Amino acid sequence: MTDAEKAEYERVIGLLTSKVEELLTANERLTSELTAHQTLKAIYSDTTQPATVRVRAAQAALGHEAPPLKPVEPPLELVAEPYEPLAVVVERQRKRCDALHSLSLEERSRLIIGVRDDGNGDGRQ
Repeated sequence: MTDAEKAEYERVIGLLTSKVEELLTANERLTSELTAHQTLKAIYSDTTQPATVRVRAAQAALGHEAPPLKPVEPPLELVAEPYEPLAVVVERQRKRCDALHSLSLEERSRLIIGVRDDGNGDGRQ
């Protein structure tokens, strides 16, 4: 190895060393400015950490990553039908049924939409 080659190697090593030191300084500055959540995220993302440490960090960070569920207002304003006792409903339906049964077959068939003379509803025989 000549003196020129040795000088070039030393210059390249010096440049690389200064770049590494610069990156280390920047890395320390960035990691020291992490928020609590960012620190927890870095811990549970680090596969070199023990599983128990990662699980604890994930549990602590969970409240910040997924918002808690809150009740949602109903999208519709629904109003219930007025209450009608079952006995009244049954009585009304029986009267209707009796009124329909008192009609002749021809009158009943005119009340039902789609029933033809042959009774199959589509006009075919």
